[in-house]
Amino acid sequence: MDEQWTSVTLAADAAHPHDEAVRWIAARAGTGIRQVRVVGVDPALEGRVGTDGKRVAEHVADETRSALPGVDVEVVRHAGPAAAALLTESDTTDLLVIGTFRSRRGSTVGGEAARVAGRAAVPTVVVPDGPHPIDGDVVLAVEDPLDERAVAIAVDEARRTNRRLTLLRAWEMPVLTRTGLTDFAEDPDRWRLQNKALLARASTEIAGRYPDVRLRSLLVEGRPGRAIAAHTRHASLVVLGRGHVRVLSGSVLRDVLHGTVSPVCVVPPSAHEAAAATAAAAEAIG
Repeated sequence: MDEQWTSVTLAADAAHPHDEAVRWIAARAGTGIRQVRVVGVDPALEGRVGTDGKRVAEHVADETRSALPGVDVEVVRHAGPAAAALLTESDTTDLLVIGTFRSRRGSTVGGEAARVAGRAAVPTVVVPDGPHPIDGDVVLAVEDPLDERAVAIAVDEARRTNRRLTLLRAWEMPVLTRTGLTDFAEDPDRWRLQNKALLARASTEIAGRYPDVRLRSLLVEGRPGRAIAAHTRHASLVVLGRGHVRVLSGSVLRDVLHGTVSPVCVVPPSAHEAAAATAAAAEAIG
């Protein structure tokens, strides 16, 4: 799947975390980005920054123009909530980028970064405010079955940055049920071996399809969202597929975004539906 992002939408209802988001986009200069749409809130509700007192959206747009000369940058304003605006804009872009605060809960879209990332029509990158402690591996959270679009994004990023791709499988023992322990919980080794085998199959499949990408497999026991978030300290980008968005009504996604210290790319279910519709339309025209 071609994951070239030509149109990027950037949230802008607070300045400082979006400086990091702009830097993340700027690092992709020359990869085919032609347009950046900066989504701002109602000017009457928007703060001002800098010595010239520019409103946040204009400040972010200016920073983006400086970082990406030749790219068309425009400010798009919505009167309603920022989260709703981003979901609306996701229908007309290739990628959403959202800046978040690490120093407190929530994000600059009304504390709803997980809601936006889980419901957007396109992949969404959530960039925490810096500093990012290490520019390490690209990390793909392994699920069953593999999310092909998440795999494509992770592989493209590893190739672009010449970094190793870590295949991370995070798992935990099943919890008690009303009828008692599950069969797997009664036999912990069985559960552990099943996850180990799942990771091995994913590693073999990805290595066979992408022999030029350096791989590392990592099996971690613990609450998946928190385990993945802990490994963001050693990552340049973490990629989550739709399985991790859906699990337990998004609790894995919320845990990762709450604890991450590196950018996280979320590929929600609706992104697959939109891609399938686009592919079907192109095939019909062809």
